[in-house]
Amino acid sequence: MIKFFSRLTIFGLILGSTALLAQAKPQPAPAVVAAPAKPVEKPWYEKVEYSGFVDVNYMYNANNKEGRNPDATGGLNTYNKQFQVAAVELDIEKVADKESPWGFRVDFQNGTNNPYQENPYTAVGGTYNMNLLQQAYVSFYFDVLEGLTVDVGKMATHIGYEVIESMDNLNYNVGYIFFNTVPFINTGARANLALTEDWSLGFFLYNSAGGTGSDAAAYAAGKNGYGDGNTRRKAVGTQLSGTIVEGLLDITWNTLYGIDGVNGRQSNANVWASEYTGIPLLPKEAGSNDYWLINNVILEITPTDGVYIALDYTQGEKSGAAGNANDGKTFNTSLSPNALSLTRDDEAVKYTYRTYGVWAKYDFSDEFALALRYERIDDSRNGGALGVGGRIGANERYDQQYLLGQTGNKAAGRFFLGSAQTFTVTPTYYWGENVIVKLDLRRDQAQGQQFVNEKGQPSSHQNGATLGIVAKF
Repeated sequence: MIKFFSRLTIFGLILGSTALLAQAKPQPAPAVVAAPAKPVEKPWYEKVEYSGFVDVNYMYNANNKEGRNPDATGGLNTYNKQFQVAAVELDIEKVADKESPWGFRVDFQNGTNNPYQENPYTAVGGTYNMNLLQQAYVSFYFDVLEGLTVDVGKMATHIGYEVIESMDNLNYNVGYIFFNTVPFINTGARANLALTEDWSLGFFLYNSAGGTGSDAAAYAAGKNGYGDGNTRRKAVGTQLSGTIVEGLLDITWNTLYGIDGVNGRQSNANVWASEYTGIPLLPKEAGSNDYWLINNVILEITPTDGVYIALDYTQGEKSGAAGNANDGKTFNTSLSPNALSLTRDDEAVKYTYRTYGVWAKYDFSDEFALALRYERIDDSRNGGALGVGGRIGANERYDQQYLLGQTGNKAAGRFFLGSAQTFTVTPTYYWGENVIVKLDLRRDQAQGQQFVNEKGQPSSHQNGATLGIVAKF
């Protein structure tokens, strides 16, 4: 037993000595972890992106407008029965974001579409030097909620489902709604606030509701040839957009309100007094009764990966002097058997138009798709065709009216029947990642005989086709 305890004691001493030696043994120093290298921020000029496109087409509409006689019935593309370079564009952009809170965008563009993109939206009597600069603005980013971006300069309108560039639309050519009811380009400022990942709110402050433009006649008369904003008043707009059902339903609501006129509409009492006394009316400053208001609602539906549907409703309201262009009995102070004050509404008179659009697209594959478009314009309460007083001149708008006869550029008579429709089928082929080929097969029709055929005779409809090819880079 004594031997057993002696051996146990010796074994314990050996274990204890081993532990002491282990504690005394020097341990290796912990490895030093190097701090991650701070990423080197790129200089601003390496963040600038370049893109653009070349857009060419051949257009055929079955009417008697061709070649150098512009055909406005097909929207922006006006060079009927000819090959044309519709647009060539170079875009230079530096995005303003959280890492680099300033930026800019410049879009240089030229082509046969350009004279029809800016107010007065006609090739007659205009200057086009500013048309070559489609967009140009400076951007600022602020870290508010999910991000606030402010742009100042010249920019494409926020109103409408379609856009100016054909490659970004389902069909090749723009339809009646976009072409007739909203401005294309504005100059001013806009702010877009991302409320959440799915919802955003935009505010717009433009020089005018009618859009940016130029006028050679005004320039020749010693006025500013850049006819954007007749007074210090500014047009204001809003945009609310977001997702209602994730992956299925999105909505956008746009508004625009502006008083562009310098002179307002006289009341019936003033008109009657002028008729009675023979004393001409003095100009009246435009006020709150002389506005143009646009409401535009867009619903986008994506039931499956290959199916896309969009619904567009646009309502325009012109009150007071804003509707004078469509009122045949205004500012005439001559004594006549037809007293103006008895045949016209008061200063709060309103002219309205409504439009309805449906777009659909089905992707058969990555290379081939088919798009459909139906549009209806109801301008029966607009006092005349939408083309008069704010779009292509009356002598060029055969889609909304039929001219009985002409003396120079003035119609001897015209019919306004208040409705027009378009049906467009567009097969689309994507040739790789850079080339888009679209074929618009389009039918326009209206109440009465508001169109003309190739012989110049009145017709209730018009058929046409446009083959468009866009190479983007």
